[in-house]
Amino acid sequence: MLNRKQHEGEKPVAGLLDRLLRMPIFYKVLLANSLIVVTGATIGTYLTTEHVRAYPNQSHEDMIALFVLVGLAVSLVVNFVVLQAALLPLKVLARTVEEVRQGNFRARARKVRVNDPQVDQLTDTLNGMLDEVEAYREEVQKLSSQAISAQEEERKRVARELHDETAQSLTSLLVRLRIAEKAGSVEEIRAAIAEVRELTARTLEEVRKLALELRPSALDDLGLVPALQWYTKQYAERHGVVVDFRSVGLDERLPAEMELVLYRVIQEALTNVAKHAQAQRVEVMLQRQGGVIRASVQDDGRGFDVAAMLQSRERGLGLFGMQERLALVGGHFHVESAIRQGTRIDAEVPLDKVWLNGRAGAQDAAVAEAAGAAGGGSVDAE
Repeated sequence: MLNRKQHEGEKPVAGLLDRLLRMPIFYKVLLANSLIVVTGATIGTYLTTEHVRAYPNQSHEDMIALFVLVGLAVSLVVNFVVLQAALLPLKVLARTVEEVRQGNFRARARKVRVNDPQVDQLTDTLNGMLDEVEAYREEVQKLSSQAISAQEEERKRVARELHDETAQSLTSLLVRLRIAEKAGSVEEIRAAIAEVRELTARTLEEVRKLALELRPSALDDLGLVPALQWYTKQYAERHGVVVDFRSVGLDERLPAEMELVLYRVIQEALTNVAKHAQAQRVEVMLQRQGGVIRASVQDDGRGFDVAAMLQSRERGLGLFGMQERLALVGGHFHVESAIRQGTRIDAEVPLDKVWLNGRAGAQDAAVAEAAGAAGGGSVDAE
């Protein structure tokens, strides 16, 4: 029974102590100094009064000096202890920030018992920011891995094209030349030369086709609209899909970096249609409205659940690659899709004064290089 009463008596004391420890730093220091002043004044007054009563004829300067020194020492000690305890949460935050600065992105600020509500809020904010940074780093690593895989797959495709078509054509060309060397009559030589000429033209066409798939010369020579006209025509023939391409208000060429970004975005969107949509018809629209360039790709395919795609850990590189390219030129990206209702992809790039002057600032080279590579980002989806 006695232990129970003691335990119940300890609860209010522990609760009061906990509230005192969690007071803001300002009030901790103010309370400590107030207690020092009140305690010092009370004790000093009492001892001085008693000393005067006991020794009325003696000088009291020594005692006053002693009280001052003792009060100063006690004040310094108490302030040191209180400030050390009160500033402990800030030291924890500073230590965490230093760990992050040194590269430990998994470091998190811990809460201590001697804390401050405002410091607690700062701690939660810092930890939340670090969580977001860590999630972003993981996403970047994942996208980098996907980019490398996509790059290797493209290299494998190019190598296979070169081996299966170009290399075999060149081998056939060598065989025809050997036959021509052994020909015994003019007619046989002419026939062999005709075959070699036909085979050479076919090989040249295969090489040109492969080069155009990697980087269309029309994009550099003629501009974005002719390059997309050529690409959509080839795309329709290759995949058996009706492609309706239209452009409005693009009588003049855009800056090279912007043309490259828009070309790659539309190319990636059409590639996704061919891989996943099972569409019969695709509409590609490119237009200039005031100071904005808008590009849209809409298909009548099977569509997908955008929210589920965003939450999936198996998100493809395509959508995020398009967004990262657009981000390089200040653009943004929007996806609308539903099951069995097709998909619409919209991209917008602001044609601000910097672009209108034909300059992209000091990042021209970086934008052009990155826009032709791949990337990641976030999807504005409905």
